Amino acid sequence: MRSVGIDDLEPGMILANDLLHSGRMLLPAGSVVTSSNITFFQRQGIENISVLSSPPVEPDEETLNKTFRYVRDYFMFVNHDQPAMIKMFDISVYRTATKLMEGWTLPSPEEQTVTELDDMRDLFFRDEGKVEDVVDAEIKIASFPDIFFKVKKVVDDPTASAQEIAAVVGLDVAISTQLLKLVNSPLYGFPSEINSLVRAVALVGSRELCTLALGLSTISYFKDIPPELIDMRSFWMHSLSCGIFSKILAEKVKGVVPEVMFTAGLLHDVGRLIVFKKMPCSSIQAMLYARENFIPLVEAEDMTLGFNHTNVAKDMLGKWKFPNELTDAISNHHSPHNADSKVQAAILQVADNLANAIGIADGGMYVLPGIEEGAWELLGIDAESLTSIVEDYDRQIEELFQAFFT
Repeated sequence: MRSVGIDDLEPGMILANDLLHSGRMLLPAGSVVTSSNITFFQRQGIENISVLSSPPVEPDEETLNKTFRYVRDYFMFVNHDQPAMIKMFDISVYRTATKLMEGWTLPSPEEQTVTELDDMRDLFFRDEGKVEDVVDAEIKIASFPDIFFKVKKVVDDPTASAQEIAAVVGLDVAISTQLLKLVNSPLYGFPSEINSLVRAVALVGSRELCTLALGLSTISYFKDIPPELIDMRSFWMHSLSCGIFSKILAEKVKGVVPEVMFTAGLLHDVGRLIVFKKMPCSSIQAMLYARENFIPLVEAEDMTLGFNHTNVAKDMLGKWKFPNELTDAISNHHSPHNADSKVQAAILQVADNLANAIGIADGGMYVLPGIEEGAWELLGIDAESLTSIVEDYDRQIEELFQAFFT
C-alpha cells in the first residue's frame, strides 16, 4: 500500500482502504479509480488517498546472491544465532533484492560522503568538554516548546474534562492539526474520521494524547538542522519507522502503553540532533567512521566524541523534565539491561534494529547495532511474527510520513 497525492492519482489505481470523508463512505476498498472519481475527490478537498502498490517483482537467484553479499556487511556486529536477527536478515535481503529488480542501484562510495563543512565549528574538541556542556549550550539558546507542559498540567488534573484538555492542545494550531492527522492515520485505523480534538481525547486517551503531543513538539523544535549535516528526511523516516515498529511490538506485549513506545521510537535518536547542532564536524567524522569501517554508529560516536547520543539524550530529556518512562527507554535503547523498565527499552532496541534492517533497501548506510543478549526474549514474541510486523509497518509508513512531515 502507498499514499498518493490527489494530483498524482491516476485512473486505474485501486483503493487500498475504504475512502471515508466527513464520516461518510465515498468508495469501498478495492474500487478501481476513474477520472470522474478523481474530479469528485478534488471537489471534496481530499488531498491524499491510499492505493495498492504494484505487485513486487520476484528476485532471481543472481540478484539474491548479490544482495546477500551486500546486506551481510550491515549485520556484521549482531548475534547471528539469534532468531530475531536471522529473520531480520532474511527480510532485509528479500526487500533489497526486490528493489534491485525494480531498477534501484546499490549506493556508490561517493554517495556515502558528505559535503564540505568549512564554515562550521564544534563547541569543543574531544576531551575538552563533556555531555553536560553540549546540552547546556543548546538550552541557553532556546527553551523547549511549552505546549507539552501546558498539556501535561491539565492532563495531570484528575478533574479535567476532554473539552478542557482539547482546549489546551488547541492552543498550538500546528500540533493539534498534526494530532488529528495522526489519529486519522493507519496507526489507529478508526472506522470513521475523527474531526475534533475532544473526540480524539475520548478515543485515544488523555495521557496517550499528551505523549503524542510531546513527540510532535520535539519534532517542531528541531527544524533548523543544517541540510549540509544530514538528510533530515532520512533521519525522520528512520525515526518514524522506529516509532511504528515500537508501537506494533508494544501491542503484542502486556503492560506496555503503545503510545509511549511510539513516541519513544520517534525520539530515540534525538540526542544525535543536539550533537549535530553543537559538534557538526565531529558528528560528520563519527558518521563517516561508522560507514567506512562498518561499525554501529553508537560505537563510532564513542570513539570519535568520547560519548554517544544516548548520553546526550539522557541529560537533555532530564533537564527538559520529560516523563521518566520515556527518558529511561530512550537513554537505554542500546543497553536495555541498564534500564529501569527493561521491557520498554528492549522493545525500542528491537524496533531500532528493524528500522535499520528495512532501511538497507532504501539506501541506509549504517550497520545494525544488534540486540542485547536476553532482550528479545523479554518480549515473548515469536521471531516468525516479524514478517507480519513488517507487513503491518508497510501499510502505515507512507501515509504516516506525509501526516508528520508534509
